[in-house]
Amino acid sequence: MRQLEFKKSKLATGVSLVLGLLSALPAIAEEAPAAEGDIEVIQVTGVRGSQAKAMELKRQSAGVVDAISAEDIGKFPDTNLAESLQRITGVSIDRVNGEGSKVTVRGFGPDFNLVLLNNRTMPTAQVAGESTRSFEFANLASDAVSGVEIYKTGKADISSGGIGSTINIRTARPFDTRDLVASVGVKAHHDTSVEDGSSITPEISGIFSNTFMDDTLGLGFNASYQKRDSNTKNANISGWRQNIDGELNPNAVVVNENKNPYGNTFYARNIGFASQDTERERTNAQLVFQYAPSDAVEMTLDYTYSKLSDVSNTDTWGLWFSGPGNATYAHINENGTFDYVTEVGGDYSGTMHQNASDNINKSLGFNIEWQATDNLQLSFDAHNSNASAEGTLGNSADNVFFILGALNVADKTYDATGTEIPLLSANYASLNPNGEPHLLPEHYASLFAGVRAGRNETDVDQYQFDGHWVNENNDALSSIDFGVSFTSMETHAQGSYTGPISAGWYGNMGLWKDDVSYVGLGSDFLSDFSGGGNDMLIPYYYTYDQQAAMDKAQALYDVQYVAAPWQDDHLIKEDTAAAYVQVNIDSEFNNMPLNIVAGLRYEQTDVTASSMQKEAQQLVWLNPTEWQTVYADDFSYSHETHDYKEFLPNLDINLEMVDNLIARFSYSRTITRPTLGSMRATTALTPIPKVGSRTGFAGNPSLKPFSSNNIDLSLEYYYDDASYVSVGYFNKEVENFLMNTIETVKYDHLRDPYVGPAAEQARAELIANNQTPSDEAVFQWLIDNGYGNADGRVPQSGADPVADWNISKPNNVEDLNINGVELAWQHWFWDTGFGFAANYTLVDGDTEYDVERVDEQFALPGLSDSANLSVFYEKEGLQARLAYNWRDTFLSGMGQAEAGGPAPQFTEAYGQLDVSVSYQLTDNLSIFAEGINVLEQEKRVYGRYEEQMLLAQQNAARYSIGARYNF
Repeated sequence: MRQLEFKKSKLATGVSLVLGLLSALPAIAEEAPAAEGDIEVIQVTGVRGSQAKAMELKRQSAGVVDAISAEDIGKFPDTNLAESLQRITGVSIDRVNGEGSKVTVRGFGPDFNLVLLNNRTMPTAQVAGESTRSFEFANLASDAVSGVEIYKTGKADISSGGIGSTINIRTARPFDTRDLVASVGVKAHHDTSVEDGSSITPEISGIFSNTFMDDTLGLGFNASYQKRDSNTKNANISGWRQNIDGELNPNAVVVNENKNPYGNTFYARNIGFASQDTERERTNAQLVFQYAPSDAVEMTLDYTYSKLSDVSNTDTWGLWFSGPGNATYAHINENGTFDYVTEVGGDYSGTMHQNASDNINKSLGFNIEWQATDNLQLSFDAHNSNASAEGTLGNSADNVFFILGALNVADKTYDATGTEIPLLSANYASLNPNGEPHLLPEHYASLFAGVRAGRNETDVDQYQFDGHWVNENNDALSSIDFGVSFTSMETHAQGSYTGPISAGWYGNMGLWKDDVSYVGLGSDFLSDFSGGGNDMLIPYYYTYDQQAAMDKAQALYDVQYVAAPWQDDHLIKEDTAAAYVQVNIDSEFNNMPLNIVAGLRYEQTDVTASSMQKEAQQLVWLNPTEWQTVYADDFSYSHETHDYKEFLPNLDINLEMVDNLIARFSYSRTITRPTLGSMRATTALTPIPKVGSRTGFAGNPSLKPFSSNNIDLSLEYYYDDASYVSVGYFNKEVENFLMNTIETVKYDHLRDPYVGPAAEQARAELIANNQTPSDEAVFQWLIDNGYGNADGRVPQSGADPVADWNISKPNNVEDLNINGVELAWQHWFWDTGFGFAANYTLVDGDTEYDVERVDEQFALPGLSDSANLSVFYEKEGLQARLAYNWRDTFLSGMGQAEAGGPAPQFTEAYGQLDVSVSYQLTDNLSIFAEGINVLEQEKRVYGRYEEQMLLAQQNAARYSIGARYNF
C-alpha cells in the first residue's frame, strides 16, 4: 500500500527564482525615477528609546496596535520572545519548563494568533505526531529581532488567521542603519533547579551588518547558540474518572455526601510524582543580502534557520487506583469527588522515560520594492519556509519508557481532603520470610515497555504582490493600498505507538534487586505545596538506569524496544488565494484631524485531507491494569476535499480630539482556520483502552473557519516622548466555534472481556467467598480457569458483550461573545531616570464551563484577566528593571488523559517577578545580570474542583550574567 511521502525541499527552486529576478531587475531599475531625497535615520537606544519607538508606532497606526522595539542592536528586552510579549496589554503566555512557549491574546489561545516573520506566514510543527497552527516562540532567539508588532484589529493588507491577534516579528536588515553594526554577546546561565546537568551553561551571540558600494549593497549575518539544563519536579494525576461508582465493591464502607445535582462522581486514576532532567540547545542564524541598483529599487534575499533540541530523562513513581471495585473504604464529598479512598493490592510503580526531539525551522525569502513612479510603489515578496519536528531516539522515536514496580502493596490510600497535593500512603505485605513491611529492592519486578514515535513537517510557499498609490491632489483621499497573494500550506504528521512490549509482566520479582537504588525525598521536595515536603507519607522511591534495564530485559525476553512502522499518517493541504484593497483618508472633523482606513480582503481556501485508516481487530486484557487494542496490519488512505470563501472588511477611524489625545474606533471581520488536528480524515481508537477510558476521535476535514466580527474603542493620550495613558474596550462576536460531540459507538467485532460472563462469574464467586473482587483477583481467576491464552493474557471472546466507545468528533456548532477592557499607563519621571509601565486586562465572555456536568460542552480555554507592572531606572549607563506579570485562574484545557469523557483543566493564578540590571562600562562594552522567576512561583492545575489536583509543579529561579561588546 502506498505511503504518504514528505514533500521535497523547494529551497533550490526558490534560489533559482531569486537569481532569475536578480538578473532581470537592473534593467527595470534604470527606468525608474530617482527618489527625491534620503531620510535621516536616528538610532535611539536604551529602555526609554525603545519604549518611545514602540509608543510612536502605536500612535501612528490605524487600529489597535502594540509594539516592542529592541533597546539596541542585539539587545531585546527579554531573552525569550514570549517573555517580552507578556508585557503587552492583553497578552498572556504558556510556559514549558519555566520558559515562555506560546501566547494567548485577549483570551484567545495559541491557535487563534497568527505569527508572521517579516510579514510572512510561518509554518509550525510539533513532534507528538499532530500538526498545529500555534507558533512555538522557544524556537527563536531574540538577538536578531529588531521589533515585534501585535495587531489586535484586522487589516485588509495583513494575512488572515488571527482572531486574537496577528504578531509580526521583524528582524534586522543592513539597510535599516546603512552603517557598520557589529556586536558580540556572551552569557552564563544558572538554573537553580539543576541536579543532573551543568550548573553553568553558555550562550553566545553575534551580529554583523554593513553596507558597501555607496550603500547600494548590504550584508547582514547573525547567529546565536544557547544551552540550558534544568530540572522540574511535580505531583500529578492522569485524570479523574467519571461516574464509575456503579462498580463499587459491595463489601466496601462508603460515606456518600454527594450533592452534585446530576449525581456525578469523580475518582482519581493515580497519584504520581516525577523528577525530570532536561537539556535544551537552541541554535539560530540568519543571513541577509540587500541590493539597491538605483534609488528606486531595493531587493532583499534572506535565509533564516533555527534548531531547538530537547533531551530529557524523567523518573516517575507512584500508585495507580483501579476503581471502586477494588475499594474497601471510600468517602465522596459534596462535589461528587472520591476524596478519600483505600484500595486493596496493586504495585508501587517506577517508570523511567527518555524523551528527545529536534525542531528545525528554515525559511528562504526574496523581496523587491520598486518606486515605479513618484506616487506608486510596488513590492513583491516570495518565500518557502519549512518547519519540522522529529524524535531523535532512533526510528523517529521521541519517547521510550520502561516500568518496574514493587509488588508487595497490601492496600493503598489517597487523601485529597485538605491538602494541595493528595496524601498518598500504603501498607505492605511481607512477600518472604525475612521480608520487611515496606518497599525493598527484592520486591521489584519488570512489567513492560513502550515506544512512541513522531514526525511532523509543514511547508509554506507564499507569494505576495502589493501596491501603494499616493494621491498628490491634496484632497481627502490620501492613498490606496492593493494587492494579491497566494499561500500554499502542506502539513504531514506521522506517529506510532509500540506497546505494551513485554518486560516479563511482573513475573520476575527479585531479578532487579541489584539494579534499583533508594532515593530519599528531602523536606524541600514539592515543599511549596501542602501535601509535599514533610507532609509526604512515602518520602522515598527507587530509581534505576533505564537503558541498562531495557538492555537486560531485551536479552531476557528476546524483544526489541524500537518504534513500529507508522500507525498514524495524515496529510493536510490548504491553498489560499487572496486579494485586497484598502483606502486611506486624511481629513478633518470640526477642525480635528481625522484619519479613516477602510479595506476589504477576499480569500478562497481549498482544503485536501488524506489519512491512513487501520481497522481495530480486538481488545486484549493484558494484565490486571493494562489493556491493548490490536489493529490489523493492512491499511488504506482516505481522501477528502473542502473549500470556503471569506470577505473580510475592516474600518479604522482615528480622531485627534486635542493635541496628542486620540480616539479610535475599529471594526473588522477576522478568521482563524480550524485546528489541524481536528481536520484529519480518519477515525482512531485509543491503543490503550483501559476501563473507563475507551475513547476515539473522528476528524472532520469539512470544518469551517472560526469567524469574528470585532469592535474596538480606545482613547489614548500621549503626553511626553515616552509617556502615555490609554483605555480600550473590545468586543468579539465569534461564529463557528468547534465543539466535540461525543457519541457512544459500538463496533460488533470489538468485545469487552471486562464485563463478559466469565468476569462476572469471577466477581460473584469472589464476593461469595468474602473476598474483594479487585481487578487483580478477577484477572487471576480468569487465568486460573482457562480463559487466558498461552501468553497469559485474556483476549475477547464471542460471548463477551460489544464494547462501548466514546467517539469525539468536532463540528462548527457554537457562537461566542468575548469582551474586555484594556488599561495601560507608561510614564517616565522627567530626567530622573525612573519610569514605569503598568497595564491591566479584564476579559469576559458568555461562556463558562459548568463543572457539575460531564457531558460535552463548549468553553474557551485561555480566557483570563492579566496584569503587568514594570519599574525602570536608566541613567548614566546604569539600567535596572523589575517586571511582575500576573494571570488569573483560567480554563487551560479540555480533556484529561484518563478521565474517560469530557473533562476540564484549570490553571491557578500565577505571578512571576523578573529582574535585570546592566551597566555601560565603556562606549563599547556593557555588562548585565538577569533573574527569571526570582520568587520561584509554583504552578498548580486542577480538574473540576480544587481538590481534583492534576499537576503541582515546583518552579525554580534562573539567573544569567553576561557582557556585550559593540564594535
